[in-house]
Amino acid sequence: MTVVIAEDERIIALGLSMMLKRLGHETREFCTSGECCVESVERERPDVVFMDIMMDGPMDGIEAALIVHSRFGTPVIFTTAYDDPATRERAAAVSPMVFLTKPVSSDMLSLALKGIESSPG
Repeated sequence: MTVVIAEDERIIALGLSMMLKRLGHETREFCTSGECCVESVERERPDVVFMDIMMDGPMDGIEAALIVHSRFGTPVIFTTAYDDPATRERAAAVSPMVFLTKPVSSDMLSLALKGIESSPG
């Protein structure tokens, strides 16, 4: 699968990219803001987006994910340190959606991608 990673912490983005590469996936682009992510998805048309919720800029990851999914139909896998009920409820508006709490392991990534691949539509 081709992937865009939206993550404002470079070391985390690089770690995700390395794990994804080992799993046979290709990272097309890194973004540090929601706005950048929307532009990147429009340009790159990835199979999936890994999206941090709290990022640089006025648009958070949930807002960006809603735009990405509604405009392009691209599934989103949230990767976040914020695992509170209010954040999960906001994120649930994006479907299909997977919610991973940091730190993310290679096994977690693999299961999340399998879930996205098996989701209808």
